[in-house]
Amino acid sequence: MANKAVREAVPAKAQPKLSTLVRVCAAAWVVPGLGHLLLGRKWRALILFATIVAMFLMGIAMRGEFFSTSSGSYLQTLGYFGELCVGVAMPAARFFGYAGGDPLFVSADYGTACLVAAGMLNVLAILDVYDVAMGRKP
Repeated sequence: MANKAVREAVPAKAQPKLSTLVRVCAAAWVVPGLGHLLLGRKWRALILFATIVAMFLMGIAMRGEFFSTSSGSYLQTLGYFGELCVGVAMPAARFFGYAGGDPLFVSADYGTACLVAAGMLNVLAILDVYDVAMGRKP
């Protein structure tokens, strides 16, 4: 009963436009932290950018493998989309000549895990941007 009275006393925040949500979430996907920067969360944007890019670069330094969709394996396809979630970093690494993966290198499996984890961390950052833009999170 008291919870209902509190909800009625606090005015509902205006819902953001769909175009704003799409723009902010797409920016957060392309460049990690950019969505938070557009929302005025400078420190959070800097921390997310630094951690996600550092994890991606550590994966490349450990010669992690880029997954592909042509293998026919569901796990390979999921790994590909996991790495693609990091945004523009994966296509940029391929553009600059990183072929990805050296199965004989000692830490290649750890590097692959870092590449996928960087993508998954960026997915969490995108969901955080969405919650902040919707006003669900301060």
